[in-house]
Amino acid sequence: MVSFRGTVFFFIVGFAVSTPISKRQAEQSTEEAFSCEGRSPGMYSDHKNCSMYYECVLGHPVYHRACAPGGPVFDEQDQMCDWPENVAPPCGTQRMVTEAPDPFTCEDRAPGLYADLLNCSMYWECVVGHPAYNRPCAPDGLVFNSLLGVCDWPYNVVGTCGTKPDSRDTGDAMTGSGNEMDDAGSGDENTEETVEVFSCDGRAEGLYSDPSDCSMYYHCAAGHPPYHRPCAPGGTVFDEQDQICDWPENVAPPCGTETMPPPFTCADKVPGSYTDPQNCAKFYQCVSGHAEPSHRDCPAGGLVFDAELMICNWPAAVMAPCGYKTE
Repeated sequence: MVSFRGTVFFFIVGFAVSTPISKRQAEQSTEEAFSCEGRSPGMYSDHKNCSMYYECVLGHPVYHRACAPGGPVFDEQDQMCDWPENVAPPCGTQRMVTEAPDPFTCEDRAPGLYADLLNCSMYWECVVGHPAYNRPCAPDGLVFNSLLGVCDWPYNVVGTCGTKPDSRDTGDAMTGSGNEMDDAGSGDENTEETVEVFSCDGRAEGLYSDPSDCSMYYHCAAGHPPYHRPCAPGGTVFDEQDQICDWPENVAPPCGTETMPPPFTCADKVPGSYTDPQNCAKFYQCVSGHAEPSHRDCPAGGLVFDAELMICNWPAAVMAPCGYKTE
């Protein structure tokens, strides 16, 4: 399985967009004014206001930004706005863990997929000669089924991550991890047809569609034969562009039914933030001198992008189509 949109593949999220610090703001903060000089590009806490933060971009003035209204505060460690209970003091109330859990490692493990004991919607992938890959299940709502070695619906999963009763007989218990990966072509089919056998030769590492089965995909890893893997049951298909399994309506043909709009570009646009017409919980950010936009997410919890205020906001405060504000 692979990364969720916007995927495993981790993005720094800016939740709300404003403008560079104005002359008036600069006059009000002459004492210990924040400066990006000597700092790496990134986001930094506003020590006078937990709901604000500064963003440093090469060749640009300091951007002073606000978290979404309603209580989120800026978490400099994770580079995002979040609820206080998820943020360490002084801006948050998160209890600090004194001892970090032992990190997952693939040492002494067979190649395959393993449950992430800290997150039911994530799993670990072990490939010989590579570090452990931490991947998310997709689409939303799936959890990792360690018995089958796939992402699955909770009602099909036994244990703390699922709701299915454990009715397995002792004689049916699986040994080992139960998730060892099979090489492509070594499955349980007996067929003499060898035409167009998938090969990773000449391909970069990554995931590739199975042209004969939209619910399957191949994984190419350097030095290994192709791994043939299934999407979660229930109708999901593989999206090679986004490298995840998703619903057909979110996937371009031939496996899906999605009509692809032209890609967003910052060409001929002034610096600022723009609505993502395909996803109210996302927005594009354009920076002067760059044609490629930054695709950012609003914080989890139901916030959507407010094109009028240029921030992530609650739907009740946003006009249609992303909100239901009437005035």
